[in-house]
Amino acid sequence: MTLTTDLAIRKWKPTKDGEAIGTGGRSGLYVRGWKTGAKAFYFRAKTWIKMGDYPDVSLATARELSTVAKRLARDGFGVDSLRRGFANAKTAPELEAVIRGEVLAGLADTGATNAPTYHEIWTEWFAARKDNLQEGPSRRRPESIHLQHIKPVLGDRPITEIRRREIFNLLEPLFRDKPVTASHALGYIHAVFERAANKELIEADPTPRKSAFSDVAAKREVRHHGTLPPERMPELWQWLVTTDASDTAKLAILTAMTTGHRIGVIIHAEWLHIDYESGVWTVPARTDRTTKGRMKSGREYALRLPKPLLDGLLALRQDPTQRYMFESPTTTGPISSQAILQTLKRFDPDLTAHGFRNAIKGWCRKANPPVPDHIADAFCDHSLVGWNAAYRREDTSAERAALASRLYEFVTGVRV
Repeated sequence: MTLTTDLAIRKWKPTKDGEAIGTGGRSGLYVRGWKTGAKAFYFRAKTWIKMGDYPDVSLATARELSTVAKRLARDGFGVDSLRRGFANAKTAPELEAVIRGEVLAGLADTGATNAPTYHEIWTEWFAARKDNLQEGPSRRRPESIHLQHIKPVLGDRPITEIRRREIFNLLEPLFRDKPVTASHALGYIHAVFERAANKELIEADPTPRKSAFSDVAAKREVRHHGTLPPERMPELWQWLVTTDASDTAKLAILTAMTTGHRIGVIIHAEWLHIDYESGVWTVPARTDRTTKGRMKSGREYALRLPKPLLDGLLALRQDPTQRYMFESPTTTGPISSQAILQTLKRFDPDLTAHGFRNAIKGWCRKANPPVPDHIADAFCDHSLVGWNAAYRREDTSAERAALASRLYEFVTGVRV
């Protein structure tokens, strides 16, 4: 479809905002339209450059302007020059004069100085996104990267004047030295320019693709959480029993090996979430991004604990007003994850609490009888994939409780 006459342009009804239709020929001239009825002529040269609103600019005039613009582009004049020319010329001869520098005085402002800065658009973007980010590193990271790496270079620049080359020059050394940080920075920059495009401050996002940095990006060594071979979990428990670690730390680690919960969920477990009669520990669903101790998925998660484990936890409760199951023995509030980590490092310098989840998945496959993968995934609160995601919708609470009991027996050697 092409729009080759003024009548065709008048009758054309865009089906989406920003829809572009050519006017015929190879001059790079397009008409873009919006559902509001607004239409404008654009010249396509690496990006969309607005020539003028229709019908203020006629089709005949737009064709003359695009013909000259295409010739000037072949002569080496770039996007900035063309944009300046269209903003200051109403005819084709004026366009050529402006771009070639024959008219140096009285040029109209292209609007760049009135455009918001990159930092202002970033501030809008982050304010809209901030509350949806989990409190902690996920929320701090965008602001830290912006203030440390991006704002000093782009922050005070009008959003309409920032070019792809500048973004590339900013990120290239960062990809070489800090590829993870650079990857995050690239995503944030892209999001900011997408916001600017949606506000019609710019016509196209100048952010380079990640593949543009493939030649310089440092190869990052993937490091997994330190774990144990599944068969060494009983050895760890027997070692813990003989150490001077607090009973709170010992039972927190045993709970991690028995339930597969992340350490953040365990240390923030509250007594009000335990049903003493049934022995079910229910982690409430996440209702905000600030409350700690919820499942990573945000879902409610209930698990019946093995009775010996529950009895051991109840023995920790010295005060009926105590809020947390794993209160710190030295300070107020829950025991810290760092205290747990330091205890584990005494057994194995590479071990982390998160590694128990991997050990549990490995044990499930080797156990006799083996534990089906979909039960192991449900136990660790992993989202199911493939066939299981489509059809595994049954209640797995009984199977998960049985698995917790089997793990407790395996780790401690105590029959449940």
